Amino acid sequence: MHIIWQLTKRSNRLYFRDKTAVFMSLLTTGIIIVLYLLFLADVTTNSAQQAAQGAVGMKELMQSWLLAGIIVVISLTVTLAVLSTMIEDSVSNQLHALLITPITRTQLVIGYLLSAWLIAVLFSVGALLIAQGYFWLSDKPTVTWNGLLSAIGLIMLITFSSAAFLFAITVLIRSRKSFSSMGTLVGTLSGFLLGIYIPIGQLPAFVQEITKFFPPTYGVAALRDVLMQPAIETTFADAPASILDGFKETFGLRITLFDSAAQLPVILGILFLTGVIFLSLGVWMRSVRI
Repeated sequence: MHIIWQLTKRSNRLYFRDKTAVFMSLLTTGIIIVLYLLFLADVTTNSAQQAAQGAVGMKELMQSWLLAGIIVVISLTVTLAVLSTMIEDSVSNQLHALLITPITRTQLVIGYLLSAWLIAVLFSVGALLIAQGYFWLSDKPTVTWNGLLSAIGLIMLITFSSAAFLFAITVLIRSRKSFSSMGTLVGTLSGFLLGIYIPIGQLPAFVQEITKFFPPTYGVAALRDVLMQPAIETTFADAPASILDGFKETFGLRITLFDSAAQLPVILGILFLTGVIFLSLGVWMRSVRI
């Protein structure tokens, strides 16, 4: 365990030492915020207003909706940026130098993954706390302490699933150029697959089905349900249950599997199982290819 922790600290230092990598890993989040403020806020809010059939307090509700999406994007982009240390070690032959020591392949792989998970959780939870602090200061609905703890627990699980998913893909990459292209692709597609640019319920039916094969989609649905709950209670206080159900379906708080809404235990199970599967696959492939 001591060796794994030392490898994790090494990867952490390499990531934070490269200020450009830190900036670039948060760039997608910044772009999403700018696009939302300049172009998407009014369109999304109006669309939500129509789905909620005139319910009040929609602006505050949609801020929580966006926050959940941003947090999951951070879990993806930061994880990928931290995993770049593995690519750099591979390209510079540092991996072979490390393996000359008593370090095993499995320990090396776990060190990279644990570093990516820790830093992504740190950034994601930091974004959550900063946003909740802003909501509180501006007298907007905030989650309860129990809701906050639930959100943090979800972030940890979502980041585990995302890290394992991206790690399994990263194992196949051998060059800086290919990794950079992958980073651009992940940053671009995440905004669509997580329903940030266009609500999932407004996408074509076949695209909605594709999003169900993207593990973070389940995470963002659960996180939105938790973070939006205080605003939902206010906004839909006098609305029929059918209107709330339609809103959740349109804006990605609810995922339909086999003609029924996926409940929280199912979503948690999917996130955990996909994490374990991709982690096992990635560890096996990395151990073979190092």
